[in-house]
Amino acid sequence: MDDIAVLVLNYTYEPLQFTNARRAITLLLSGRAESVEASPRVLRSPSRAFALPAVIRLAVYIRKPFLDRVAFNKKNILRRDGYTCQYCNRRGERLTVDHVLPRSRGGDTAWTNVVAACLRCNLKKGNRLPQEVGMRLLREPVHPKFVFSTHMLKHPHASSLLDSWRKYLLAVPAPS
Repeated sequence: MDDIAVLVLNYTYEPLQFTNARRAITLLLSGRAESVEASPRVLRSPSRAFALPAVIRLAVYIRKPFLDRVAFNKKNILRRDGYTCQYCNRRGERLTVDHVLPRSRGGDTAWTNVVAACLRCNLKKGNRLPQEVGMRLLREPVHPKFVFSTHMLKHPHASSLLDSWRKYLLAVPAPS
């Protein structure tokens, strides 16, 4: 049940984050959230059947400060790169980060020098430049400017309940 993602909306229906089904049910049963969209899955107890939520809305408004910059961390590097290895285009959650110009050669730990990489490519590249081992980047690393709805669609759980989430993620086109 912890691997089922649920979209959490603020009181104003703005998307805030993903949570797992266990946390979503806790919020619902405590009255701190309401179910907006149900998933086809049902949770059964001896006394009750409960439709697992796909989307929940918090009962109170959560004020989130506006940040004009995106925090530099592994999670945001993976978001920027679409949870995809920037050398071989492999997707998934088992990714690491790689310094394009290795730190031992003067490379810095910054948005423009760090990319998502699968373990195989990271080991192959090692302490060398990509061109030294016959590799090239799919996209040059840049400092990101996230639109919440865009990066949420690249989240590893996004494929399972995307249709339920789509109308809450601002102006998101249907998949082709």
